[in-house]
Amino acid sequence: MGRSMTNSTGMPSILGDVPPPFSAPAPQYAKFETAFPDWKKNQTPEMNTRILETVQPIVDTAINSYVGPNASPMIRSRARLMALKSLQNYEPQRGTIKTHLLSQLQSLRRLNAKSTNIISIPEQVGLDYQNLQHAENELRDQLSRDPTDDELADMTGLSTRRIRKIRDFNQPISEGMTARQTDADGGPNDAIASTLPGQNTSVDAWLNFVYDDLAPTDKLIMDMVLGRNGRRRASTQDIAQRLNLSPGAVSQRAAKIQNMIDQRYVHGF
Repeated sequence: MGRSMTNSTGMPSILGDVPPPFSAPAPQYAKFETAFPDWKKNQTPEMNTRILETVQPIVDTAINSYVGPNASPMIRSRARLMALKSLQNYEPQRGTIKTHLLSQLQSLRRLNAKSTNIISIPEQVGLDYQNLQHAENELRDQLSRDPTDDELADMTGLSTRRIRKIRDFNQPISEGMTARQTDADGGPNDAIASTLPGQNTSVDAWLNFVYDDLAPTDKLIMDMVLGRNGRRRASTQDIAQRLNLSPGAVSQRAAKIQNMIDQRYVHGF
């Protein structure tokens, strides 16, 4: 049984037999205590690096406790940014820097869980995606252009619907094109105008009607300009390169597709 201790007010002390860092200042953070006042006055990139170096052991402890030793570089980088932000509201008189940072960095648990869920892909989808990529590369060599979904379906045995879903898994944000968005080069893309896929079912039905009537190369142009069927939007230059066409030819084909789309308004569909 440890000896009883009392503090200056005569109350029993619970820290009598407790070793540092709780019962005495932690010497390993002396550099932080020296650097902190200077950092508060002058928060330059150099000072940010210096202050973070003094608390890196605490950051490492938080990462190991809340995420684990195999934390990703992204998590470790975010932890340092979070620590730097947390120093803004640190008040030495209210507690130690270790207690403050360990408390503030608890949100690493939620951040890690969120990032893990985002990148998690069902195993079969992953296998199908590898199969799809292999087929795309092989057909691209044979055709000297990107293959259509129908050609990929014949090659892989996957349905076109399955192929589009596989692409969606590997493209977190839909890149459907709004009424006159800018193209991938940053300039205006006036080739084909559309509303967002899924936004208007009658528009989608008409787009599908037009799409089904197109030749394979024109289907690819429509998909890549509008970001349809799980494909990423691409600029005229990129489409030309991928389809082994001139940019002018891509623009001409896109104009014809646009004319077909516009027939919806002519006929009041």
